[in-house]
Amino acid sequence: MNDDFIGTVTGLEEISPYCFFVRVNSFYFSTIALDQVVRVDYSWGGREFQVYGMITEVKAKWDSTISTGYQEEAYNEGIYQGVPIYLGKVVVTRVLEKKGASLIPVPFSFPPPVGEKVFMAGGEELEVALGFSEIRRGKRALPCGILPSGDVAYLDLKYVLGDNGAHINISGQSGVAAKTSYATFLLWMLMNYPRYARDNDFSNQLINSRSLVFNVKGESLLFLDYWSKEWKMTGGEDPEWERQFDEWQKMFRLFEVEPHPFSGVEVYVPPRDKKGSPHIHHSRPEVRAYGWDVLDIVELGLLSLMFDPEELSQNPNFLLTVTVIEDFLQDQYDNLVADARRELRSGNYPIKIALEGLTDQELVRVYLQAAGVEPSIILENFSLPNNLNSLIDMLRLSLEGEGKLGEELRKEQIDPRTTLAISRRLRAARRTGLNLLWRDIIRLPYREVKEVPEGGYHLQWNRPGGVSVVDISKLSYQGQAFVVGAVLREIMHWKERELLAEPVFVYLDELNKYAPRTGGGPLGNIFRDVAERGRSFRVVLIGAEQTASQVDYRVITQAATTAVGRQKLAELHKEEYAHLEGTLRDKAATLLPGEVIVDQPFLRIPLTVKFPLPPWATSEENREGLYQKEREIFPEEEEEKLKKLLG
Repeated sequence: MNDDFIGTVTGLEEISPYCFFVRVNSFYFSTIALDQVVRVDYSWGGREFQVYGMITEVKAKWDSTISTGYQEEAYNEGIYQGVPIYLGKVVVTRVLEKKGASLIPVPFSFPPPVGEKVFMAGGEELEVALGFSEIRRGKRALPCGILPSGDVAYLDLKYVLGDNGAHINISGQSGVAAKTSYATFLLWMLMNYPRYARDNDFSNQLINSRSLVFNVKGESLLFLDYWSKEWKMTGGEDPEWERQFDEWQKMFRLFEVEPHPFSGVEVYVPPRDKKGSPHIHHSRPEVRAYGWDVLDIVELGLLSLMFDPEELSQNPNFLLTVTVIEDFLQDQYDNLVADARRELRSGNYPIKIALEGLTDQELVRVYLQAAGVEPSIILENFSLPNNLNSLIDMLRLSLEGEGKLGEELRKEQIDPRTTLAISRRLRAARRTGLNLLWRDIIRLPYREVKEVPEGGYHLQWNRPGGVSVVDISKLSYQGQAFVVGAVLREIMHWKERELLAEPVFVYLDELNKYAPRTGGGPLGNIFRDVAERGRSFRVVLIGAEQTASQVDYRVITQAATTAVGRQKLAELHKEEYAHLEGTLRDKAATLLPGEVIVDQPFLRIPLTVKFPLPPWATSEENREGLYQKEREIFPEEEEEKLKKLLG
């Protein structure tokens, strides 16, 4: 226990069970600082207590001997006596009661008595004061940065993975708050720290978790598995760089992890043309073009994402028409599923795959391949469009009084003018490239089916320990909204069917663009669903934005973990930053790159932490070399190798 005396509890300022002031004379003034943790020991009513707190404000003033400028000037000239005093505001973080050899946490009932001595706290005491010792004993602590004291700060995984809360939100000014760096740092720690801390209760879940990263600017996040140039620099030409590099390495040593880029990365980009050529400017291996076909669009309910969310929110007739079309396509899809199940069970098709356990969509894919005709012919028989052009043609025919879709629209008394407006919007979407995301189902060059056919354009995000980077930067806003909504819908679809137990982390910058404070349409509804129900399925949204006040309130308030980088004071005075008490708002306006203020419900006060420059590339120009992870060799594999050597 630290016995470095720094001052006494003072009654010169009003104190409470949650906040008190320590008076420090000039001799000890240099020993206190912001964010320092202190301890007060005292007895009360025959009971012994330890109170821990953090200094959040330091101020100096004259004692009552000097009250005018004249007296202060006389003091400066040495002809008047005065006493300067220094006060530190302490926010209480924990109160412990001594019971025998144990210390038991108790509620904040009364303030420490005036006049009691105040001591600095550090090391193990600091972990007790901030609650880190408890989450470390519970094996649910995740390093999230370095405190000003040089100690490691931790997050409670129960507030990340959904046990007590979920979701992470990071806000700050663009370019100076390092939102992307900190978001990817936390994601990397979630995926890699358990490999080193194998006694962690959440190790298996996190090691086998899935991660999706949306790239919204340039091609900056398409190279997370490449080394950052700063981490590969050699030589001592720049002493400042050497100092910083040593500091980054020291941080990782304190985290007890080995720094390296992401592993298991697969990159998906938009198609450049109808052939599905990957649209990418910089070279990197194994890039795939993504897309969705009519089966995905109908089963996941993606059609509404092809329209302007604001228009759908503000125009009830428009929304009703889109809903009628979606319902019609769903009914036709159900008929196709029933037909596929009946035909495949007849035994008249060349399939070498067990039908039991296949999902509806997998049954249809097997049927479309084994039928021996072009899939578009079968789809047309069930009034299902194989591409966006086919849907536009169906709407044109409905306006001419033809087709099953036209019958359905007339039965629902849909105004033809609204149908025409829907058709115009889809034609406009086609001009912005949205039709490239709607991929045709094509017949493969063989008929015999030995496995469920795969078009090659689906996101293979469901890989244990895998990171899927999805580039949407080259798409129009409408295309970006469609891709983001489609991915989130698919994840929730898998989770709801209990097909996936491990956590899924989704990182998205510019969250205010996709889940705005007002409106948002179908995409906004998807985000609210993920925010409010996602934690039950271990779907964790890591959202970032410049201004938290512009994000959907129901989305932003569901984040159990928040981090604030450098931010403008005008924004900091919004209600979304109310958890930054006292001078924390002023501090948030002056944070440097590599510094953030983090908060979780188990923390009594938000903490300022530093984090290292990531060793992975966060821009296309900053990449150095592809990281090749050495595969882990397990004991049973070593034994197998030995058997082979022995013959």
